[in-house]
Amino acid sequence: MRKKAWKIVVPSLLTASLLLNSPSEAAAKFKINDESNVWISFLLQLRGEWLEDGQIDGSGWKSDFYIRRARILFGGKINRYVDFFVETDNPNMGKDTAIKDNAGNTIGYKSSTESRTFIQDAWVRLTFSKAFKVVFGQILLPFSHNNATGATSLLGLDYNLSVVKFPQTGHFVWRDYGAEVMGLVSLPAGSLDYRVGIFDGVETLKGTGVTINGDDNYRLTGRIQYNLFDSEGFYYKGTYLGKKKIVSIGAGFDYQKDAAADSYDSPTKVDDYKAWTVDLFVDYPLENSDVVTFEAGYINYDYGNLNSSDGKAVYAQFGYLFNKNIGIGKVEPVLRYQNFDSSISGNDTTEYYIGFAYWIDGFRANIKAEYKINESDASKQDAVYLQTQILF
Repeated sequence: MRKKAWKIVVPSLLTASLLLNSPSEAAAKFKINDESNVWISFLLQLRGEWLEDGQIDGSGWKSDFYIRRARILFGGKINRYVDFFVETDNPNMGKDTAIKDNAGNTIGYKSSTESRTFIQDAWVRLTFSKAFKVVFGQILLPFSHNNATGATSLLGLDYNLSVVKFPQTGHFVWRDYGAEVMGLVSLPAGSLDYRVGIFDGVETLKGTGVTINGDDNYRLTGRIQYNLFDSEGFYYKGTYLGKKKIVSIGAGFDYQKDAAADSYDSPTKVDDYKAWTVDLFVDYPLENSDVVTFEAGYINYDYGNLNSSDGKAVYAQFGYLFNKNIGIGKVEPVLRYQNFDSSISGNDTTEYYIGFAYWIDGFRANIKAEYKINESDASKQDAVYLQTQILF
């Protein structure tokens, strides 16, 4: 029996191959039997940033190098009906944090060592058919195309972070704990991608004369997306680098009764939390093999005018991939814009990004750079970013 086992295990290890259906699309895969397999992958993003007028005296460009993301991705298939995915993260390790004096003035900086490794995704999916699947666990909220895109495959250097305004205590890195149903329904022209779930959301908290979510209400979040041509996977991508033809229109909602508050530490006012969004995503290979990518979305957040997250958001990004090698990779100029118009004065955000991606080996190895023009109320500080990524 021992000899027979080695005949099975050793070839499986030696024939580890690329798993194209994994969330990372770059993974070592190990076959267990005809129906079962497991795979493992690793994502590393290393970033340098330079902040305008960032020195202690308010002049000069302040530099910082740190680990933006370090993730271990692990998943597998039990049989044709059951698969699973688990992902860790250790974000912003080494990023500078300010040292304050007793008066609250910044007197210096130190590289952060408080970053920790944690479970970011953990779910099990039951597949009854292509059109009906059930997912349980810690799940990326099915709301907008922007927030449901995998970090391994972003178009720009990062997400459009400033337009995601989920309730402060109602998510963990845009994830929540619960269950959702999802599926892909084929249509005479294209397909319909739907996802809807119930989640923990904002938990109960007693304040001064009010209680946040006093009845322990579920959070309801859902999304529907019409795909004119090819469909997308569980995690969307910021670009498919010419491997798919995508034109999609999507809409999403997010709701929880009594989950909006003026403070999530000691609330004095409570209201229902409501949000909705519409978005467009195009990733289209041209006849000359170049690829045009465009994404835009609008989000409306309703917190009952109780805090600065109440407002309207708009984001857009554009990329043009020259699909021929220049040196060891392919160049793609990228433009991004994000704006959040808060109902509370003094909290508006407007940011412009001018950059490029250098795709050495697609998502497996690339370099990205961006210049941020910041016109936000809280800061007029421009920034330059340089990041390298490997995914294996």
